[in-house]
Amino acid sequence: MWNKSKSLMLSIFCTRLFLVLLAIVVVFAPQVIRWFFGESEAMLSIHGYLRATIYTEAVPASAILLCLHRLLRNIRRNMVFEEENIRLLRVISWGCIAAGIVALVSAFYYSSFWIVAVACAFFGLILRVIKNVFEQALEIKNENDFTI
Repeated sequence: MWNKSKSLMLSIFCTRLFLVLLAIVVVFAPQVIRWFFGESEAMLSIHGYLRATIYTEAVPASAILLCLHRLLRNIRRNMVFEEENIRLLRVISWGCIAAGIVALVSAFYYSSFWIVAVACAFFGLILRVIKNVFEQALEIKNENDFTI
């Protein structure tokens, strides 16, 4: 039977898996680009830009994944509405926005990055809202702790 604990463990596993995949993509970026985009004359001209995008996007992506891992670890310890989780959500949301900015700049040489830029900005916005909800919940929790 599927339960909260298994769901949390799956999320932690997926976060770790994505960290490993990110490291693999960064290490093998030139090969990944050749495999995905081919070696036609038109594509060869943007291979350097694509590598720069991958390496630049790896910074916010790794920060996001590491913060997500810490957030899930805190949730596993039943530390949900805590100041650290709000900080982690803030970092994750700004990481999404930073990734969106990199994708937006990259869209000037490869138009498909527009979709990535919009998606990153949208996720950043959603995470800002969730962070604000967590802040309000923490205030309510603190008020209730003082009331008792």
